[in-house]
Amino acid sequence: MAAAELTPVETAIETIVTVFVSHAGKEGRTGTLTAAAFQELLRLQLPNVMKDFPSLEEQMRALDASADQELTFDEFWRLMGELAQALMKDREGRKK
Repeated sequence: MAAAELTPVETAIETIVTVFVSHAGKEGRTGTLTAAAFQELLRLQLPNVMKDFPSLEEQMRALDASADQELTFDEFWRLMGELAQALMKDREGRKK
């Protein structure tokens, strides 16, 4: 990204990409998360949010569209969308 100051949304996207890249490729193929790397990422970065979601095995199976036991960024991004939708529904529910 350019040296200009990032907006809050740009910062959020940059952070998500940076976190994925820092965990991807530690084992397995470059640019993917194995189940162990995925579990570590969730434990370190999403401990509060993920406690309300299905087990790691179920989540991995649901996200792993290619069924190769590794998550690409696109597959991981689906989880980010699901978490954002859940947060939005929670906030909408609190307004009523």
